[in-house]
Amino acid sequence: MGFAASHWIFGWILIFIVLLFGCRGRTEGPIRYSVLEESEAGTEVGNVARDLGVDVRDMDGRKFSLTYKTKMQYFTVSMESGALLTKEILDREALCGSIAVCVMNLEVVMDNPLEFHRLEVEIVDINDNAPLFPASESRFTVAETTLPGTRFPVEGAFDADIGTNSVCTYSVNSNDFIGLKTESSDCKGKSIELVLKKPLDREQQAEHHVTITAADGGTPKRSGTSEIIINVQDANDNPPVFDREEHTVKVPENTAVGTLLIRVNATDLDEGANGQIFYSFSSRTLSSVKHLFIIDAENGEIRIIGFLDFEESNMHELYVQAQDRGSPSMNAHCKILVEVIDLNDNAPEVEVTSMSSQVKEDAQPGLVIALFTVTDKDSGVNGEVRCHVTNVLPFAIESKYQNFYSLFVKEPLDREAASEYNVTVLATDGGSPSLSVMKTIVVSVSDVNDNPPTFSESSYVTSVPENNVPGSHVIQVSALDPDTGDNAQVRYSLLENSVDIVSILSLFSVHPETGVINALQPFDFEKLQVLHFRVEAKDHGSPSLSGITNVTVFIQDLNDNPPTIFQTGSGSAGSEATILVPRSASSGHIATKVRAIDADSGHNAWLSYEFKDSIMGTPFRIGRHTGEISLKQTLGESYPEINELIILVRDHGTPPLSATATLTVLLVEMNPEVKSGYKQVDKSENDVTHLNSYLIISIAFISGIFVFCIVLFTTLRCIKARDEKVAREEHDFCHDGAGHVSYSQPHPQQYNLYLAAQSECNLTIRKSKLITQAPGNTTASGEIVGDLMLAYSSAEGNATQSFIEVRGVHDTRILLKTVFKLTSQPAN
Repeated sequence: MGFAASHWIFGWILIFIVLLFGCRGRTEGPIRYSVLEESEAGTEVGNVARDLGVDVRDMDGRKFSLTYKTKMQYFTVSMESGALLTKEILDREALCGSIAVCVMNLEVVMDNPLEFHRLEVEIVDINDNAPLFPASESRFTVAETTLPGTRFPVEGAFDADIGTNSVCTYSVNSNDFIGLKTESSDCKGKSIELVLKKPLDREQQAEHHVTITAADGGTPKRSGTSEIIINVQDANDNPPVFDREEHTVKVPENTAVGTLLIRVNATDLDEGANGQIFYSFSSRTLSSVKHLFIIDAENGEIRIIGFLDFEESNMHELYVQAQDRGSPSMNAHCKILVEVIDLNDNAPEVEVTSMSSQVKEDAQPGLVIALFTVTDKDSGVNGEVRCHVTNVLPFAIESKYQNFYSLFVKEPLDREAASEYNVTVLATDGGSPSLSVMKTIVVSVSDVNDNPPTFSESSYVTSVPENNVPGSHVIQVSALDPDTGDNAQVRYSLLENSVDIVSILSLFSVHPETGVINALQPFDFEKLQVLHFRVEAKDHGSPSLSGITNVTVFIQDLNDNPPTIFQTGSGSAGSEATILVPRSASSGHIATKVRAIDADSGHNAWLSYEFKDSIMGTPFRIGRHTGEISLKQTLGESYPEINELIILVRDHGTPPLSATATLTVLLVEMNPEVKSGYKQVDKSENDVTHLNSYLIISIAFISGIFVFCIVLFTTLRCIKARDEKVAREEHDFCHDGAGHVSYSQPHPQQYNLYLAAQSECNLTIRKSKLITQAPGNTTASGEIVGDLMLAYSSAEGNATQSFIEVRGVHDTRILLKTVFKLTSQPAN
C-alpha cells in the first residue's frame, strides 16, 4: 500500500517537472512544428494561439500577423481557430535542396501590447522522388583484351530525397560477363563500377546490354533504371588511372578569377593515341559548378572563373574524367571536393519589423517603441553582431534573444525640446577587420498639454484719452503656448471685477483670438483716472491650462471743461457782480479777487485772468495769475461813479477754453448815501439810535460766528493732523524751505491747500493753492486760483460785507455761504 502511494506521488512529481520545463522551453525559445512535404494546402501544422496562450477572440484586435524570410508565403494563421495552416504544397527539395534538416523560420507579431515570437516549421521529407540516372541509356566500348576483374566506373543515380529515401542499393540484371560493385554500404553518395567477370569474345557476342537498377530505402521503395550498352572491340585495353581518386581543396571566398585551384594527374600504360589523355568535367558535375571552375583538357589544371560566395554555397563537388584517345577510348574518374572558407565580406543588416508611429511625450521609461532584427550572412565570429545607439538620446536598445532587439524609452521626453528624434543604431560584427552598418529610426513625439499659455509681458500699461469713441482700440495682449495643435490654440477673456460698482465687462472687451482690447464706453477723466483689470489666456487642451496678466489703463485728461467763475461781489452769482470801492482808496488797494476753477487737471486747469477789452484810462488792473483787481493809481473826482469791467478767465489747454464775467464797480465817498441798488435812509436822531442798536447786534452776531469758526477750525486741524499721520504711513511727504510740497501718489490727483494771512485793515484773506501731480512725479506744483474767505470792513463807511467759501478736494465740492448783510450809517 505504502509502495503504491509513494510510486503515485513520484509519478505526479515527475509529470510536474516535465510540464514545468516544457513550458519554459515554449516561453523562452521558438515554437517548433513539423509538417510533411507535399501536404495539401490548408493542412494544419499546429495551433499557434493555443501554444502562445492567446485568446482567439483577441487575435484580430491585436493585429496578429506573420512575417517571413522567404519571398513566398507558404503559411497562414486562421483567425477563427488560431491554427497555423499551409497555403501552398510544400516541396522540401525545392526549398532546401540537399540540406539534411529543412526548417522555415517565421515570426509572429502582435500589438497592444507589442509582442513577437519565433516559429520554426520543419519540412519532413517523404519518399516522393525516384532515383534518376543522368541518362536512360549510355554506351561504351570494351576491348576484348580486357582482363576479368576490370572495373568500369559509371555514373550513379541521383535521388532528390535525403536519408533513407535516397539511393541505397544498385543491382544489375542477370549477366554472365558483367557484374556490379559499390563502394559503401550506407545510403550516402555511392559510386558504382561495372566489373568484368570473364573475358569478352567479340566474335561470340559483339554487344552486351546491362540494365542497372537503383533503389532507394523509402517506403514504398522507388527505383530507376539505366541501360548500358557495351561494345566489344579489340585495341586499347588499359584505361587511364588517377594518382588519387579524391581530392579536398580549401579556398577563401572572393578568390580572384583565374586563380589555380588544383592540378589533377592521370596516367595510361598504353602507348601512342591509346596513351594520350585529355581531361574534362563529367556529366555528374552540376552546371552551376561548371560556371565557377574550368579545367585545362591537356594538363588537368582547374582554375576559378566565377565568384565564390560562402553565403551561397560553402562546398562544391567537381567530377573529373580522364579519357585516352584510343579506339575505343578508355576513361577514369576522380572527385574533387572544394571547401569555401568564409571571409568577413558581409556587413550586418538591420531590419525594423515593428514600429510605433508616434510616442507621447509623457511616455514612461521602458516603453517599447520599435522591434528590429540584426543579421549577418557571414558565419562564426564574422557573423556575431553587437548593437548600440550612437548618439546621446533618451532611448536605448535591448537584446531580446539571438538577433532580435527592442528600442525603448530610457528617459522622459519633452516635445517642446525635440519633436522628432533620429535614433541611429550601429551594428558591428566580430570579424577582422570588422564591418558595420548604421540604421536610422525616426521617432516622432506627439504633444501633451503640459505648458500653459505665457503672456509676452507680465503686466501691460497703456493710456486712453477721455471722451474716446466706443469700440476704440486700447491695447493688444499676446500669449504664446509652446504646445501644438489644440493645445497651443489660445483664447483670451476678461476676468470679472468691478470699478466703482461697474463691471469691467461693461467697460472693455477682448477679442478671443487676437487679444485686441477695445473700450466699450467713453471715459471721463474727472470721474475716473485709472482702471485695473486682468486678462486670461486659456488653451484648448484637455485639461486646459491658462495664464493671467494684469492690464492698467490710465485715462488721459483733455481740455473739455471751461473755467467756472464764482461770485466776486454783490448781485447774482455767475457772470455779473457789483462791488464797492471807496473813492479815497490809494494806489495798490485790492478791490476784490476774481475766483474761478477748472474741472480739468494739469495745464488744462491752469488759469489766467485779464480784462476782455482794453479800457483806456481805467484806474484798475487785474493780476494775470492771481485774479486780484487792484488800483493802479489814486482815484480822483473825475472818475465816473459806476465802472463796468469785463473779466476774461482762460485756461492753458489746447485749444484753450475761457469764461467771462461782468463786474460793476461803484465808487463811494467817505460818508455819502449809498447809491445804486441801496435804499436811501433819512437822517434823524431816532434813526441813528436804532441804527446803533442794529450795529451792536450785528457785531455780536459776527463775533459769535467768529468764535464758532475758531472752534470749528481747531477741530478740523486736529482731524487733519490725525489723517496726515495716517497718510505719512502710506505716502511720503517732503517740505522744502520755500513752502513747496512734495507728495508721492501713483495716480494724478488734484488737491487745494489753504494759506491764511491777516491784513492791517482787518482784511482776512485765505488763499487756496491748486496742486497738480503728474504720474511718476513726486513734486507738486501749482498757483493761487481763488480766495476761501473775504471779509471787508470799513470804519469810515460803517459798511460790513462777509463772505465765506469752502472749496473741497477731489470730485466733491461744498460751497457754504453766509447771509449777505450790509449796513450803513451817515457821518456825523
